[in-house]
Amino acid sequence: MPAGSTANDFAARVVRAMEDARAQGIRISAGGGEDLELGQLARRRPDDEVAAPNGRPHHLETPPGPRDPGEPNGRSRLCYFLDGVQGSREVGRIGTAPVVVATVAAAVVERRERRFGRMELGGLPGVVRAVILPRRAGSEAEAFWGLLRAAGLAELGPEEAPDSPDLVLDSTEYMGEVDPTDYVGMKERAFSRVRTLRERLEGALLRRWEGDDRVLDSDGWIAVDGQLRETTQRAIGLIKSVARPEFVGKDVAMLLDLEPGMRTTSFVPDWQLRRSPTDHRTSWYTRTWPPQPGADALGSLMRVEAPRDTPPETVDEITCWILAEKAPLARPDPRWPAMIYPIRHVEKTLKPLIGGSERMYAKLERQLVTQQNGRN
Repeated sequence: MPAGSTANDFAARVVRAMEDARAQGIRISAGGGEDLELGQLARRRPDDEVAAPNGRPHHLETPPGPRDPGEPNGRSRLCYFLDGVQGSREVGRIGTAPVVVATVAAAVVERRERRFGRMELGGLPGVVRAVILPRRAGSEAEAFWGLLRAAGLAELGPEEAPDSPDLVLDSTEYMGEVDPTDYVGMKERAFSRVRTLRERLEGALLRRWEGDDRVLDSDGWIAVDGQLRETTQRAIGLIKSVARPEFVGKDVAMLLDLEPGMRTTSFVPDWQLRRSPTDHRTSWYTRTWPPQPGADALGSLMRVEAPRDTPPETVDEITCWILAEKAPLARPDPRWPAMIYPIRHVEKTLKPLIGGSERMYAKLERQLVTQQNGRN
């Protein structure tokens, strides 16, 4: 599949599969056009994508409390920045099985002398588009899957990085028994596959970055938007939405009272230790700006993740780098008090790729409406 496949190429393949489905008597009803990101907003977890902690974190510095990392000197070794975006829409249904179309994109940007430029890391599509449907939801869903494959959409194996720009994904691939009538549940599973697809693309970019000669010859670090899902040195994760603090008891009050420019003592979240005792990250909280009007005390906190066993002196150094990134502000993004500008820059350059897919979604919806009217 050519790496330069466009939204029009992808749409043409999907339209071909839809026309073949109609010829075979497979009824694909036009969907409501729901934006899954907006539809899931009330139910999804923010960047801190973990459930409420049910245990005390493992503190790496004692006693737990606020720490002064020192005065930032205006210099930062954060030279690379990784972020990804996603968009998805339900364009149709096969009975109760939702047919979802998604677009994900990710990039690593390098800063040199205050200028940002996208790194070409090779071998990976910058934008990936996919049709996501519950393949095991019935014989017609299975048949449509086959037609999408015949039209040129590639499958993605477990743990594989996307190396094709046009994919078809099974939202029931990792499920046990499938209830073909669980329309809402299947949409939630589709949304989960979109997020996983974006994370796999981001992870592949991070691995390419780590092995790049330009990076090996430098002392620069990379800041990743969100959690670190790869064991990577010289990488930090910036979780800009603290939905539920990892601390418990009196430490929660300490966190809420944390002053701008300060950090907490480092720790390992309880859920990370339970999930993988040998593969976890060093975390801490820092506050870059005072709480803003209309926001609660968590609104300007970020949780930072760094490689395992990061010593306290390096935690201080990294915190000073983050504080040095306070200017320029990441406005007008409402998350600006807990967001550094370079991450905002990457997201801003990627967003048009998602917005440009709206025309593609509309084209597929029109195709289904036309087919549906032709049957009536």
